[in-house]
Amino acid sequence: MKFANIVWIYLMIVLVPIWLVVLFFVYKKYVQNVNNLFSLNLVSKLTIPGLFKVQKVLLFFYFLVFALFLFVLSSPQWGLVPKEVKTYGVDLVFIVDVSKSMLTEDVVPNRLEFVKRTIEFMLDRIETHRVGIIVFAGIAYYLCPLTVDHTAVKEYLSIIDTDIVTYPGTKIGLALQEAVRVLKEQSQGTKVVVLFSDGEDHDSYASSIAEEAKKDGIIVYTVGVGTPEGRPIPIRDSQGNIVDYKKDKQGNIVVSRLNEQLMYEIAEKTSGRYFSSNYGELGVAQQLINEISSLKQSEIKSKVYNIYTHKYHYFVYIIILILLLEIFVPKSWWLKV
Repeated sequence: MKFANIVWIYLMIVLVPIWLVVLFFVYKKYVQNVNNLFSLNLVSKLTIPGLFKVQKVLLFFYFLVFALFLFVLSSPQWGLVPKEVKTYGVDLVFIVDVSKSMLTEDVVPNRLEFVKRTIEFMLDRIETHRVGIIVFAGIAYYLCPLTVDHTAVKEYLSIIDTDIVTYPGTKIGLALQEAVRVLKEQSQGTKVVVLFSDGEDHDSYASSIAEEAKKDGIIVYTVGVGTPEGRPIPIRDSQGNIVDYKKDKQGNIVVSRLNEQLMYEIAEKTSGRYFSSNYGELGVAQQLINEISSLKQSEIKSKVYNIYTHKYHYFVYIIILILLLEIFVPKSWWLKV
């Protein structure tokens, strides 16, 4: 046996003895008052024989009703029964740009940290969806397999930095291609990709892969991280201090700028939407959640659990029976008990 509201059991342990003591002293006081007002001979003549016995029985019933009422509030449960629980959601792949340009600090604290915080906020609010992560720079890497275990996803998310992919560059097309492959092979339901990048693409076929995604029923939402004006890419020492900025072959400081045009194009070709980091971490996350929630939810998993069934109604019946006996059974009948 278990209790859904165990606190009432603790209260019953405390209150029932108190209630019992109160009833005892009330009854004792009542008997004393009667005996003080009348002589024993007069009491025996004026009262129904065995009246005090009846009153004791009724007081016991009141005590029992009180105890059972507290027991009912605790919602006792026993008897395991199988129950199938189905989870509905979408299959969602986050694509995260981890190229060096994502260290640019035109959003707070920098582009990559902005992305990680946005994803973490979403994970706390899309509990029923299967989620995976692909990271990319010069190549794409399927970091976190599709799973409903969002705690595991957060563990993968925490290790993402610009050193996780050793090949330099920004090849959005490769990342999209990997996401399409994963969803085609592993998803039977609604397929969604959320691409986080500054749009500085070093290949030329991201748009063609977006068209392929569209044919496979994959919706791609894009988030442009950064600003069109851009800022230099900082180089930090082991203590986190800026010691220089990334430079090109001619020694000029490189300014990384957001390429919104490509991000718009990818989203448009897949019936998705483009979002700007100007909305802030929470703003971007909430808009993505709203978009994904509006999509058709497919069965993600089904599991059979053995659960306890509520049995409090049996004790409600006992309470009702006791009250009916007290109301309708003549007091003289209790003298025969």
